[in-house]
Amino acid sequence: MGNILIGILILLVIIDIILRLRKREEPKIEKFEEFKEIKSNTIMLESAVAPIYWAYLIIKHGLERGKDFKIQKEETKIGRDEENDIILSHPTVSRFHAKIIREGENYFIEDLNSANGTFVNGIKVQKELLHDNDILQFGDIVCIFKKI
Repeated sequence: MGNILIGILILLVIIDIILRLRKREEPKIEKFEEFKEIKSNTIMLESAVAPIYWAYLIIKHGLERGKDFKIQKEETKIGRDEENDIILSHPTVSRFHAKIIREGENYFIEDLNSANGTFVNGIKVQKELLHDNDILQFGDIVCIFKKI
């Protein structure tokens, strides 16, 4: 009976998180259009703001609930060891658990042969393409992946 209540509570927390994240607006990138004459008779032409890709990992279940990590590197390592970029201090997380790989505007999660596995939306994966609002699990730590 207790396990059923815990399962229902976790499900309600996940639904609450998803509903809250859907209410947020995505940032808008505006095109910069300005022509400016320079004394050297050079004209600055129209330029667009180059897209900047980054993502966040937000802890939703665990002792550090609410903590977020910005993912800007080509490869971001996750685990319990201090050498990782994202350190998750929990006994169910392997020392070197997983890594997030950025390829252009796409992000992938790859399990590093962890003891308890890496899960995306409840499915155990070895390597998987990530989408905005995917739920990631490393051991007992549950996170939300946010792509900006």
